[in-house]
Amino acid sequence: MRILVVALLTIGLLGHSELGWSQAAAPLVITNVNVVPLNQNTVLRRQTVLIERGRIKAIGAASQVKLPAGAVRLDGSGKYLLPGLVDMHAHLPGKEGTLHPLNTYFRLQLAAGVVGLRSMRGDSSHLHWRDSLRRTAALAPRLYLSSPIFNRDKSYSARKGRVLLARYQASGYDFAKYLGGLTGPQYDSLLTDAHQLGFKVAGHAPASGVRGAVAARMASIEHIEAFIQAYQQDSVQLQQLARQMAADHIFTCPDLYWYEVNWLQYPLDYLQHLPGVAYVSPPVRQAWQEWWTAQNQQLPPAARPQFTAALRTYGQAFRLLHKAGVQFLISPGDGPFVVPGYSMAQELGLLVKLGLSPYEALRAATTNAAAWLGEQDQRGTLVPGKAADLVLLDDNPLENIANIGRVRGVVLNGRWVPVAQLLPTQP
Repeated sequence: MRILVVALLTIGLLGHSELGWSQAAAPLVITNVNVVPLNQNTVLRRQTVLIERGRIKAIGAASQVKLPAGAVRLDGSGKYLLPGLVDMHAHLPGKEGTLHPLNTYFRLQLAAGVVGLRSMRGDSSHLHWRDSLRRTAALAPRLYLSSPIFNRDKSYSARKGRVLLARYQASGYDFAKYLGGLTGPQYDSLLTDAHQLGFKVAGHAPASGVRGAVAARMASIEHIEAFIQAYQQDSVQLQQLARQMAADHIFTCPDLYWYEVNWLQYPLDYLQHLPGVAYVSPPVRQAWQEWWTAQNQQLPPAARPQFTAALRTYGQAFRLLHKAGVQFLISPGDGPFVVPGYSMAQELGLLVKLGLSPYEALRAATTNAAAWLGEQDQRGTLVPGKAADLVLLDDNPLENIANIGRVRGVVLNGRWVPVAQLLPTQP
């Protein structure tokens, strides 16, 4: 059955001849394009970018770049080319994830410039998906997979944790996911064993909060509640912890847009008309509307201002983290009114409002992601030698972060894919 699932997945992604890719693609030349390299806060104007065998071969003025015979040419006049985005807190469709059909989920991600997904709810079937997609160079974002979650378990012991960590690492998972529920000693033992194995742990803060996560050197702390609590308890101590996070390269992924939606900060009409919603299937959109209506009806009158106050507190904590040099990762999360790919623009916009510059926000979605994933030598900036997983925009995102939503197409593994080939027909 598992082999059949992988076969069907591959057929679904490669079923159209214009989207079926061989490994031997012609070189791609993008001419007269504005390059946003993200290794510095600048734009390299009217460049020629040569891509061969899935790698950036050369960048320079047209007179400086020798073009190979048979290259595919793409006119980039007036456009902006930058590294593709990575969603660092995704939940793949399935029993633990979103409601979207897998093929639609992947295509919407790519159509919004997302070329990588760090999946936070690992399953053995995901290993087969990832390996099949990479082997066939399929039309899908690159997958980075968490292990099955470490969670409250009556049978859990330090020995069991060590065995599971070693098993998950040997199976090919990219990192371990901590959800919660372990005692303090159990959590500390899990992190100690993971460090000995060289196996990163990402997830929720433990019961001891940010302090416990920092002391155990958790690789990335997800979500905002632990930081809200830490700021409310002792903002001076959080400042000290933030400096330690920066020194130890402990990242954080807020998923702020998810909280804005789930804490009912937006009216339904606004959510229904966000970019990309029209491409979501009618049954999923209906489920989202019913969810919002039920949540709104059940919400106690005092809850909404409490949620709003909590978000303001997180804003204060965020600025403290930012000032201390903590590195952020980007994801809108998954769930109602989180449109695959498209909601990355919402998340980036929120973090810029809290104090990141557009340059810092874009680096968080590209360079920081590559650094956390251990691929900083391969991805994350647009320079010769790095992987050609790129996004082409109609306008400059360094001037206005909202321009990240103006995607013309992506370069995936060195191949040009316009948005029109990715988007489903609107209902």
